[in-house]
Amino acid sequence: MINNFKTDLIIRVAAQSLDETLAAMGYARPTSANRRRLQRVLECPDFGLSEAGFDFKYRSEDFLRALCRAVSMDEPIVEKRIGKLIARMEEEHCAFKPYIWIDTGFVRKNQPLFALAVCEHQRYLGFSEGFWRYSLTEQLGHAQGRIRAHVAETGGELGIWGKIKQYWFYYEKNAAYLFNLNGEVVGKQYGAEPSAIISDRELAVISSAGLAAR
Repeated sequence: MINNFKTDLIIRVAAQSLDETLAAMGYARPTSANRRRLQRVLECPDFGLSEAGFDFKYRSEDFLRALCRAVSMDEPIVEKRIGKLIARMEEEHCAFKPYIWIDTGFVRKNQPLFALAVCEHQRYLGFSEGFWRYSLTEQLGHAQGRIRAHVAETGGELGIWGKIKQYWFYYEKNAAYLFNLNGEVVGKQYGAEPSAIISDRELAVISSAGLAAR
């Protein structure tokens, strides 16, 4: 058997037509949707386990098991790989995801709540999946580059929120390094970002109004 699980699976599937593989999985009359799902599973890094896929026959995890059985892969190896993938996804789901909050010192005057709600995402910068696994030193380096790129892109202005004062890089919950617009660390801050411009009650009103307008 080939050591790489994914490569082994792809080679085995390629040895016959997709319809033959799907038939062996129990699809009496494979459809284009079945073929697309099979193709997505082969292309996806986690074999589609992170998707809430269900086609009235298999959920994501069972689809992968059925596929591996259909191409005669060793069951203990399959179960071990699925277990590792699920454990890694659960770890990813539960982990704190570092992010950057953009501080403009904003104080609401007469700006419409709806406009603020729509633009709220502009005050946050995220990172790629798995970024939290990097060392803090690596994270700070990436944050610095992200901040410098953002300043170059925006010119230090954040639309309705105003002129950017500094960036807060949250490397863990309620703990952040402060960066200036040159991407230099200038301090450290503990506690959540002071971003509660719109209360939960106000957001609920906005959401209700939006649904009523549809």
